[in-house]
Amino acid sequence: MAQRTKTNGQSTLESAVDGVEKELARLQKQLKSGRRELEKQIEKSRKQILTDVRKSDAYKRVTAFRKDTEKQIQKSRKRIVSDVQKSDAYKRVLALRKDAEKQLESSVESVLSTFQIASKRDLNRIDRRLKTLNKKLSEMEKQSTPMV
Repeated sequence: MAQRTKTNGQSTLESAVDGVEKELARLQKQLKSGRRELEKQIEKSRKQILTDVRKSDAYKRVTAFRKDTEKQIQKSRKRIVSDVQKSDAYKRVLALRKDAEKQLESSVESVLSTFQIASKRDLNRIDRRLKTLNKKLSEMEKQSTPMV
């Protein structure tokens, strides 16, 4: 089999393709560089705009208005909470809650005593009594032990 040799037309075509590829790579690099530069300029402009806006009278007025509004809202909230806590309805709700808690505690104690289960209060009382007895027992042991 004979090797094919490149014709003059093929060489010219390959040369043209190589030239186009190189030009395309150069353009891509240039676009990438241009994009980076544009991004930097945009970021710089954005920061400058923010700086200018923050220095403007309108921004200062809006900021002051926001702070004043927040203070007024806090004052109003405190006043409303105070008014609610002073109201008869709130006091009745607290009283009802206290009564409900007492009834619940009473019911729990009743159930515990029915099933002969010690309540937390009973266990605490027993624990205190045991500590007292242990202390007395330790003192008695120290006194009864002869010193050598």
